[in-house]
Amino acid sequence: MSTPSASGAEKSDGPAEALRPGMTVRWEAGRYLIAAVQGSTVHLAALDEHGQDSRVLVTVLVAAVDFAVLDEAGMPQEPETLPDLSVLDRLDEHQRKAVQHWKEHVQEVLTGRPLHARDGRFTPRPGYDPATTTRSARYALKATELAAAGLTGSVATVQRKCLAYEKEGILGLIDHRWLRTSSRYGRCDERLVKLVLQERTPGGESTGTLSRLRRRVRIALRRAYPSEFDAMWPARSTFYDLLQRLGITLASEERAARRDGPGEQLADGPFRPAVVSLLGERVQIDSTGLDVMARGDDGRPVNVELTYGVDNLSRCLPAGMIVPKRPGRKKGPGSRRRGGRGTKALDASLLLAQMMAPLPARPGWSPLVLAENSDLPFAEMLACDPRMADAAARPVIRPKTVIVDNAKIFKAAHFRDACETLGIEVEPARERTAEDKAIIERTNRSIKSGFSQFVAGYTGNRLDRRGKNVEHEPLLPLNKLQDLWHEWVVTEWQTTPHEGLRSPFLPAMVLTPNQMYAAAVAAEGMPRPASPKENRKLLLRAQRVVTRDGIKIDNRTYVSSRIRDFRHRHTGIKGQGQRWPIYYNPYVPQRVWLYDHTVEGDPARDPWVPFDFKYQYLIHDDWTQYLWEQAALLVGEQDDREGTEEAIARAVDDLLHRARCGSSSSAAPVPAAAFVPQTLEITESAVNPYAGITPAVAGSVRPAPLLNVAAKDLFPGQRAPGPAEDCADADGGLAPQQDSAPPPDRRRRPPAARPNGLTGAPGDIFRGMRAERARSSSESRDSDAPPGPNRQET
Repeated sequence: MSTPSASGAEKSDGPAEALRPGMTVRWEAGRYLIAAVQGSTVHLAALDEHGQDSRVLVTVLVAAVDFAVLDEAGMPQEPETLPDLSVLDRLDEHQRKAVQHWKEHVQEVLTGRPLHARDGRFTPRPGYDPATTTRSARYALKATELAAAGLTGSVATVQRKCLAYEKEGILGLIDHRWLRTSSRYGRCDERLVKLVLQERTPGGESTGTLSRLRRRVRIALRRAYPSEFDAMWPARSTFYDLLQRLGITLASEERAARRDGPGEQLADGPFRPAVVSLLGERVQIDSTGLDVMARGDDGRPVNVELTYGVDNLSRCLPAGMIVPKRPGRKKGPGSRRRGGRGTKALDASLLLAQMMAPLPARPGWSPLVLAENSDLPFAEMLACDPRMADAAARPVIRPKTVIVDNAKIFKAAHFRDACETLGIEVEPARERTAEDKAIIERTNRSIKSGFSQFVAGYTGNRLDRRGKNVEHEPLLPLNKLQDLWHEWVVTEWQTTPHEGLRSPFLPAMVLTPNQMYAAAVAAEGMPRPASPKENRKLLLRAQRVVTRDGIKIDNRTYVSSRIRDFRHRHTGIKGQGQRWPIYYNPYVPQRVWLYDHTVEGDPARDPWVPFDFKYQYLIHDDWTQYLWEQAALLVGEQDDREGTEEAIARAVDDLLHRARCGSSSSAAPVPAAAFVPQTLEITESAVNPYAGITPAVAGSVRPAPLLNVAAKDLFPGQRAPGPAEDCADADGGLAPQQDSAPPPDRRRRPPAARPNGLTGAPGDIFRGMRAERARSSSESRDSDAPPGPNRQET
């Protein structure tokens, strides 16, 4: 701000306000005289012997590093300091009016300009003309006028205001008492504040009352400053005011004792969201309670929790798993602990597989939920993955970086190995820093308000909001709740405009997650979906030896038609011996997969060999590993010993039957299945057994010849011969001779008898048939009797 001078003829000795001809400046290590200023150009005349005249822009001249205006002695003048006018915003309306009035009075004293005079020429009032009166006389005249008007202002006050206005401008007219602020800690000593923060629940101790904190601070203050204790120790009310200023309350102390660990520090701010420009560049994953009760596998109410992910760029929800949550418990003294349920590392790994695979539409869903009827780029998605033909409108996203919290499931080795297999970087959030996962933390509340409260069995997020008869309501099975979640995501979340999604070309247009996904695909291309075989490697992995009985996993035996190919066979990998890698899913334990790495390079052979549960035919519905464990506990409690696989399988089927029928026999049966979350869509292509066979043409098929052997003698040696058969053999019957049949192998274990099967080795059976056919042929040549089953009678 320009400072008015006392007289128009007076020259200011302060810093120059503008570049004027005749000034001496320093520029580019030389001295120049400003010859002329023409618009934005300055003409410089060199004053040094080796200098040259120049013509430069004002902005270039002033922006030079060594630019300075020189005085008569050749010394650089101090640059003008601009006043900080932001303090005017701290004044109220009355104070601003007072400053304006003083400005008008001071200007009249210094320049002679009368109050409320218009711009242009003016005539000073009598006694205020600087050309005929002194400044002291003007001070006294202004003080007399203020006193006559009833305003406060002595001669000394007017003089002080004028001198301050000349030095500081309008800031000098402000009463500094108006800008005075109170201390953050009041009138308490800062050393006392330091002791309060030091004695606040030190070392992670249990919390106490504020009176205990006051006693601790008092003891510490007396020990640290014994001579100044009386002056530094505040009154009781002052001390509690200090605690309030510091934000220390009983509730904050309880939170600190409950959450803070030894040496744990809060993360420093400020925080800013990461900028993303690609799909899956940053995907946040979290688990949250769904505030819903569902019906578990055993028909009992159970709380559930949701584990899902959200893409930062498109706000899409590409995957979600609802898992029952039940704490572990003991039953009776000395009994072993029943394992609890909750989200595990496998669930987080299967969540990644869901993100990279299409979601099949469920029966009964509206046709509008299909991807072909949505805003998604269906043509590009179908060309990339044929499974999108009947898929729901949930996009496929391949994560590049996942942001997780510090839960145990995300620190597990299985989840880390799954991310490393897929090439996904894991970025853990900082401790107690919700800002690192701000998007998914806000989405948790949106899901509970948009989905949970409309589902049967909603419990509310607090105990005072829970109904009295929630457990007795018709609760949804876990599978049905999982399907409802997927349907809500497809029909509601993906099609609702989101305020955080704006079109890059039309910022006023609010987009839906599906529309934002389509825009991102148009810019970067379609993410590559994962194949079922790639997703299969995310299952749990175990090392097992294939024996003649099959594979043993969790007290279950799995068999396959290819057991002989791997029975006690070495894997060829050093350190593994005969232990082959087995992949299995505890949510679908009916089948496990053996991975044969020796045929990886052979396109004609599949390295994945399926093994099925031996007693699967006893279980007539879907079941899980958790239900198997519960059935094993029930069988063990009844028999006081570990049950067999067959007994446990029957117990699993009984639990499923009871869950379907309900607790009362008179109640109508409810169609329900065991909890099978939406994990991996692993579909096996159906094998055509007639592939490669030429179709038969009518009239060209010839009938097979009739057998010339009796049906009872078709497979000799399979049944113990009766007395009649022994006589027939002795009389020259059709039984083969003992020397034609191979001697029995006594080291071989006798085969188990099966009601509808064959016993004995196939080689023995057909060897006997060939011997019988040769004997019959020779006898027919030596005898005129026709061959047939009634030859003995003839």
